[in-house]
Amino acid sequence: MKTHRISVIVKNQPGILAQVSHLFSQSGLNIDALTVGTYKEVHTSRMKISLKIETMALEKVIRQLDGLMEVIQVNVTRPRPTLWGAQNKLNGIFSNRATLFWLVAYNLFITLLGTNIPSPLLALYKTQWHLSAGMVTLLFAIYAVVVIPTIIISGQLSDQVGRKKLLIPGVFFIIVGSVCFALSTNFMMLLVSRIFQGLSVGMMNGVAVAALTELDEKHNRIKAAFIGSMAVTVGNALGPVLSGFLGEYAPFPMKLAYFIHMFLAIPGFVGLLYMSEKVKHTGSVHVHRPAVPHSIRNRFYLSGMTSFIAWSIMSLMLSIIPSYADQLVGSSNLAVSGAIVALVLSISTISQVILKRLSLQKLVILGFVLIILGLVALVMTLSTKSLLFLFLTTILIGFGHGPTFAGSLALTNHISPDQSRGDIIASFYVITYLGVSLPILGLGFVAHWIGLNSSILLYSALMAAMILISIVYWMIDGRVERQTALK
Repeated sequence: MKTHRISVIVKNQPGILAQVSHLFSQSGLNIDALTVGTYKEVHTSRMKISLKIETMALEKVIRQLDGLMEVIQVNVTRPRPTLWGAQNKLNGIFSNRATLFWLVAYNLFITLLGTNIPSPLLALYKTQWHLSAGMVTLLFAIYAVVVIPTIIISGQLSDQVGRKKLLIPGVFFIIVGSVCFALSTNFMMLLVSRIFQGLSVGMMNGVAVAALTELDEKHNRIKAAFIGSMAVTVGNALGPVLSGFLGEYAPFPMKLAYFIHMFLAIPGFVGLLYMSEKVKHTGSVHVHRPAVPHSIRNRFYLSGMTSFIAWSIMSLMLSIIPSYADQLVGSSNLAVSGAIVALVLSISTISQVILKRLSLQKLVILGFVLIILGLVALVMTLSTKSLLFLFLTTILIGFGHGPTFAGSLALTNHISPDQSRGDIIASFYVITYLGVSLPILGLGFVAHWIGLNSSILLYSALMAAMILISIVYWMIDGRVERQTALK
């Protein structure tokens, strides 16, 4: 019920005020304020009436006032929007499930975009601050080390206190991370910045996918997982494009991309503040050791290992390859480094869209085959130092990464019980970020002993062996699932 002001122009006739007052009382309406004054026309007056009234009742009253013989004109002054009214309107907008679904997806995208802005700029940091290969890989991997405990705690808390209370600080920390990067003047400040990014990613990844599943009108787990994985890969792709281009051609190469990211992140953060969410109170909040139900454990480990492998190889493309492109193929252009990172992640996104109709088993196996071909092309790149082979590597690994990651996440979301979905998806991302951090960190330190090229060859051989073993298990899983469906 809103406050309306009605202006009534009447003839100066005895009893007109009583008639108008009686009309409102008959309708069960209470006048909050009433003033009467002389109008500009001779023998006329204007009544200003203020009252709280519903829209339907207001229209009825206006018709009754127009029906009075002494009434000349009736005007209604609509209530001016107030800060409180604007807030109520925002609350209404952000109570729509479809709006919230895409708001969460946008915030997941913007988080991953910010996380990958540093990738092409590592070459600048390496040159200006004399960073070693070990320091570069540590800088890339430190946020993943922070992610693991954060994601375990966040997944469990979101199941108990709601998704919103984890999403809001998640986006806040990615903004803080960009601020710290923009203000960095040494290696230690870069590490602090990556820690904030790790906190953000840890809070957002598992919680966002669980929120997307609950916000989808049909609770479609496969759709939520694919939208989540696409938000991740698109964000990962655009971040390096932005920073690589600005780092090479724009002023303030080590700052401008972070300021743009902050500008893009703030609307998503504000939207989450108005997000409406119904949370079932479960009493005291507690954190426990991550646990996966025994009935889904084998398939969970299969999906987790698949994501581990996919992101272990992707982390090679996001850190070592761009940072040492000058050594590998003789190009030090930051835009080229950014293009490598953007291309591999863009193709990953495209492949998810193109191949999403395949069964999960076929999706993952096809992805693994393409990744192996990409590793072969990478070996050729090391031998020939050809930019052409590097882009072929990028295309094959990108096309392979998309279906393997999307398929593994979709399988995890599909088998997770509703009451512990956030916890299980968080555990999945723990395995994923172990894949992001540990192998590539090991590669960086091994490079000190046997050289960068030899360490990449060893890395590729180990990953290829793990892929072949995983393909066997995916084929077994598909056969068991078909037999179960026939029973």
